[in-house]
Amino acid sequence: MAVGPTLGTGLFIGAGQALAVGGPASLLISYVLLSLLTYSMATSAAEVASYMPSRHGTMVTNGYLYMSSSLGFAAAYLRWYSMAMLVPYEISSAMVNLGLWNPGSTVAIRMCIITTIIVGFNFLPERLFRGSEHIFTRIKIGTMISLLVLSLSIGLGGATGHDRWGFKYWRNPGAMREYLTTGGIGRFWGLFQCLLDSSIAFTFAPELIVHRAETPELTRHTEATEGVEPNTRFTIPSRVVTDVVQTAFPYILSSLAMGVMAPCNDPMLTNNGTGAGLSPFLIGLNAAQIRIVPVMAMIAILLSSVASGRSFLYLSSRMLFAMSELGHAPAWLKRRNRWDVPYAAVAMSASFCSLAFLSAGISSSVVSNYFLRFVAGSGYLSWLVSCTVYRHFRQRMKANRITDRYRFSVQPFATYLGMGSSAVLLAANGLSAAAPGILIGPRVVRMFTAYFGIAVFGCLYGVHRFQFLVPRRWRRSNEPNGGEERGHGSAPERRTQVHARAKSSPDPEISQAFELQPTQAMATEA
Repeated sequence: MAVGPTLGTGLFIGAGQALAVGGPASLLISYVLLSLLTYSMATSAAEVASYMPSRHGTMVTNGYLYMSSSLGFAAAYLRWYSMAMLVPYEISSAMVNLGLWNPGSTVAIRMCIITTIIVGFNFLPERLFRGSEHIFTRIKIGTMISLLVLSLSIGLGGATGHDRWGFKYWRNPGAMREYLTTGGIGRFWGLFQCLLDSSIAFTFAPELIVHRAETPELTRHTEATEGVEPNTRFTIPSRVVTDVVQTAFPYILSSLAMGVMAPCNDPMLTNNGTGAGLSPFLIGLNAAQIRIVPVMAMIAILLSSVASGRSFLYLSSRMLFAMSELGHAPAWLKRRNRWDVPYAAVAMSASFCSLAFLSAGISSSVVSNYFLRFVAGSGYLSWLVSCTVYRHFRQRMKANRITDRYRFSVQPFATYLGMGSSAVLLAANGLSAAAPGILIGPRVVRMFTAYFGIAVFGCLYGVHRFQFLVPRRWRRSNEPNGGEERGHGSAPERRTQVHARAKSSPDPEISQAFELQPTQAMATEA
């Protein structure tokens, strides 16, 4: 499964908060819409990746190659620190479920144990880590399938001595909840906030899907088992479509099952209004009074959170290592030990785990909600960058008269849909701050965590732009000719060139300029 890392807290726990604010119908609609949005952006990124496959193309290099080096720099760091921030989010959310299930004062000790496990796995040799990744992914998929089967059995009345549940929670307390106001407008805002809360399960899903498809060793392994000669460029589009379907279908089924298992007005979904709460599956299993099964489900969900945390730490550390290799991060981050583990990059990314210990002084539910808003906002920014890269990529393909056989029929219209949707979601990310009494915590803090990612991204872009733009302008102003003749290094950034030309005079040199190798286009400006 391409988005195995996201199959954890975002689905099993994060959906509970979305269910509480919008109701079961809003939750189902939100997952359908987010699945369509994932398909829209994954197909656009797949077209870019299939033109020039690169191991870290979608996550790191495409911004440098097809946009400006400053935007590529900011986007790469955005994805790095967002992936790293998902680790404390997984830890704090796991603490919420563990604390509500078995209350105790040993929050710091529990977090130390979980953090040690997550970081320790990332210091294992690469071969052992990948082997454990397959095991944990199977555990998470097995957990999801088991919960779906239990939900179906309970809904049909086959697992308990009670009457058939069916869709009784759709009738009482209702299919859609009101939010901020009453009536139809209130239900609309409930749906919209439900969409915002549900997006955490899909954060970075398009990027991870394409990243998996363009990673050579994963493609070779999959095709070797199918008896097909591996060719990464040819297989990217088909694998992306397959992975999107494999992701969206169980997610939508899970959203439907959660609407059957728990009423949207259950206070445990939001820990009595503080933020993240119990998983809807655990609430339903407790209400069904099935022995042992709730405990087993709790353990499985906890393992899923730990597995997701270790996967996000792995992804963030490898992204930081790749940026160091490309010259856009300090060279000491390239250091590896004898097991070929980039321990410096792992340690730097693991430092974000310390933020999870805020839960020891503040409610874990509140801290988890702050992390959710920050990471979700960063995810919307990443989607906007992916759509922008695709637009520039297609403009350059058209300008250079390069035909590409790897096109999806929904493009470029799906990209415009994704760009508009991402912009709206990003702008409305702080909607929860407009609801007094819904979440514990000052409105200012809720608003800050929702939009702080925009400021960080803007600072990264501005600092990188200023670093290379100002010195070159200063050098040009001090040239004897006043900078009238622009040499090779005079441009503020090195990027793939596109020149306008008449349609009747194709210029092969221009097409060759568009086909720069990633290492050429991403060279750090001196």
